[in-house]
Amino acid sequence: MRLRKFRARAYRCIHDSGEIRVGDLAAFVGRNESGKTTILQALTLLNKDQQVSELDLCDEMIDDLKEEVRLAEGEFELNFEEIKLIKETFPSIPEIRKIKIFRTNKNPIPQYDFGDVEISEAENSGLNSWENFREKFLLFLDTIPNHVQIKLDTEFFQGQAPETEEMFRNEMAEFGNNLQVLAADEPQVIEEWNNISEENDSNFQSLLVGTTEKMALENFIDSNLHPRFVYFSDYKKIIGNVNLNEYNRDKTGPSIEFREEEFDKAETVDNLFYLAELDVDELEEAKNSPSQLIKLLNTCSKRLTEKLNPAWKGDPIHVELRLNPNNVISVVISDVHKDGTVTNTGLLNRRAEGFKWTFSFIVNFAAETQKAELKEAILLLDEPARNLHPTQQRGISDLLKSLAGSNQVLYATHSPYMIFDYAPGNLLVVELDKKKHLSRIYYDYWNADDLTLTPILYGLSRGLVESILDRQIGYNSRPVIVVETISDTMYLNAFDKFLQDPNISMNPLNIVAAYNKNSVLPLSIFYRNHGYNTFVLLDNTDESKEISAQLIANEFSKTQTIFFEEKAKSLQSIEDYMVIEDYLYAVNQTYAIKLRKEGYVNLTEQDIQSRNKSGIIESLHSIWEEHRENGWEEFDSEEVARYICEKIAIEEADFLSDKTKDKFRSLYRLIAERIRQQQNLMSSQNSDKKKMSV
Repeated sequence: MRLRKFRARAYRCIHDSGEIRVGDLAAFVGRNESGKTTILQALTLLNKDQQVSELDLCDEMIDDLKEEVRLAEGEFELNFEEIKLIKETFPSIPEIRKIKIFRTNKNPIPQYDFGDVEISEAENSGLNSWENFREKFLLFLDTIPNHVQIKLDTEFFQGQAPETEEMFRNEMAEFGNNLQVLAADEPQVIEEWNNISEENDSNFQSLLVGTTEKMALENFIDSNLHPRFVYFSDYKKIIGNVNLNEYNRDKTGPSIEFREEEFDKAETVDNLFYLAELDVDELEEAKNSPSQLIKLLNTCSKRLTEKLNPAWKGDPIHVELRLNPNNVISVVISDVHKDGTVTNTGLLNRRAEGFKWTFSFIVNFAAETQKAELKEAILLLDEPARNLHPTQQRGISDLLKSLAGSNQVLYATHSPYMIFDYAPGNLLVVELDKKKHLSRIYYDYWNADDLTLTPILYGLSRGLVESILDRQIGYNSRPVIVVETISDTMYLNAFDKFLQDPNISMNPLNIVAAYNKNSVLPLSIFYRNHGYNTFVLLDNTDESKEISAQLIANEFSKTQTIFFEEKAKSLQSIEDYMVIEDYLYAVNQTYAIKLRKEGYVNLTEQDIQSRNKSGIIESLHSIWEEHRENGWEEFDSEEVARYICEKIAIEEADFLSDKTKDKFRSLYRLIAERIRQQQNLMSSQNSDKKKMSV
């Protein structure tokens, strides 16, 4: 079950967040005390066991809170298995794909809303529920002779539904055994009980709670499908060693505290051992055999290293667990370099504070999110990468991406390096209204305050933030062309110089590379909103066509979106403006030396055409994919672009034919024509406005 929309009201500083859509991996960005943490904590109100405190209710909404107010509500999308489970359990109810869960200030438990799905609220004696089973049992009890009935213990059947199948089976068996003894002379009673017992013996899993379909459905969801929000804010630091004598003595008792030179919290020991899959009892047994002990610790160290390195940026590390005298386990860290050499081997507690904090965060977070009880939970993370270097923040972002498959992840951050998805719903902005001291959430985050947007702007286009925010620059600047990649920028600037054609020169234009494809839309809107005459240059993919449609929906004219094309024929990428033979020359020059040891052979035009792909880049990716096991990794079109543009810069680009030059000229003519069309359109609109004002 995944959260798709939510709304918070009358909770702390939030009057009304409005309806907010969220994706599987959503970031909340905002200045200090804007309400990011409050948003995350408001969502925990949807947990079954969460308590609502009077202190959490918004002081400014006392009058509203006299009535019942939905403090938090979420619309959840069910997956295929969940839809199937409900349908199998309630075949008479129409298929349910979405459920709204909400909590109010007047009701201590979450409630369910099934929208337009019609569900009966009438009493239903045929429902396979605990209440109906209990009613059937009480009717059966009336048929038992009084001298037998008074000796039977029937308390279990008159109380609440059992929590587990084991409890149900045990109570049924015990009652049946007693009945067999007490009613040995009453074969009809025994036969009737056997019928009831056999009918329900294997049916506990489908035994519902409730006397109406709606009540039974709500109780079923509460027991089997209700989502769980897990809030993380406390990230504990590992200092160094752990004394196993103390750990073994106290691990089953209260939470223990180690001395400062050991672990900061006992939980961290559990998390470290969990990732290493180290069983302390197994370790104790292995002490009797040195070879077995070495094998066990080596295996655990390897597991730990493998689980930590995916989130570790920079040179990989090797983690080793060592058993020292006095039954103390130490964590030893080594740096592993690209050439295979290992250096800087030493105890974790001798590393820099930043290193220890990073290592500790990854250990704790990776363990806690991998444990079985957190699978499928919705994780709420408050500043998960605070105190980390930007490089390590990218490592944490990779960890969050990997989690998004099994868990929905919502997190608050200040860092541009923790923003990696700019799709609306996966990036939300939280702002504080200082006059009312109330939080507001922006789904269309580009309309938020410029200063609040600073981390996002740096992520979208790092070095251009200052120029974007200065509206005077925008109104007095050359037209801006937003392109999808840095390669597009390099080619446009390089070929402008290469062609040396004053009639189509790009000099009047200002080319800006978006951070990635899904940042094209918001970056273009930012520039337009700050006074720039903005155009967008796109490749001819379905994703780019969707971007074009969204631009038009945000009041861009059709002339402002330019697709790669030649003679009305769509081109997949800017590289397709080059003759295949010309581009392959650069590819072969770039990779012949780099992949000489991996058996690279110069590619030909026939190699590309045999792929039957939409463009040359897609064909090259296909070839590289086939040679991945040979060490070719992935094809890097940007590296080839650098080679071509460098050759143009030093005037050594004789491999580029006149046909390639002519194809690029057609691109520049297309851009120039669109700019003229837009200028004429704007002039016409301004003229109409003047006439209307007169």
